[in-house]
Amino acid sequence: MNSTFIILICLFPILLFLNWTKPFREKYPDTFGYILSLVGTFVGIVLGLYFTDIQENKSNKEATVKLLQVSKEELEWLMKRCDVVAETVDTLPNRKRDKFLELDMPPFFSETLRSQIMIEMLQPTSIEQLNIIKENLVFDIKMMRADFKNKKVEEIKRDKADYKKQLILTNEIIDKEIELLEGSISQETFDSISTKNLRLLME
Repeated sequence: MNSTFIILICLFPILLFLNWTKPFREKYPDTFGYILSLVGTFVGIVLGLYFTDIQENKSNKEATVKLLQVSKEELEWLMKRCDVVAETVDTLPNRKRDKFLELDMPPFFSETLRSQIMIEMLQPTSIEQLNIIKENLVFDIKMMRADFKNKKVEEIKRDKADYKKQLILTNEIIDKEIELLEGSISQETFDSISTKNLRLLME
């Protein structure tokens, strides 16, 4: 709810006691008392909804931050796995290589990002960026599988490098979302950074 609207609602009962209502109050005290009771009830309901909305929004922000932090840790683990792949791709036996090296779509993109709370709480520009990154990951995974099949070691390393790059970009988006949700940066600063990054991703 708009805070200006809430202030006006709270001031409304005061208006009933201004001088211009005095004749009505004196002539119809029972009617005035009934009106005052209705206004008080209305104000109480509106304020209740307002503070409930504030509390719900706060809870949703906290839940989103926790979910984003867990997702960030998951992506950091996958980045470390990419580094291990780059170091061991030349030495693993062929029969272990396919099982060990192949990476799929991170759960953040296949599950977490599709959750209702993420859809509601993340900024539209962030979702747009993440959708572009997801498409890049789909391409990287497709190339990895082809290169695994053809045993192209150098190409696998390049695939892994780009896969890791996409995860790094994802964590940068997550960091900004967390900062915005926690109030560390303003909406204006977030929008400026996010719009610039989106433009770079689309080039």
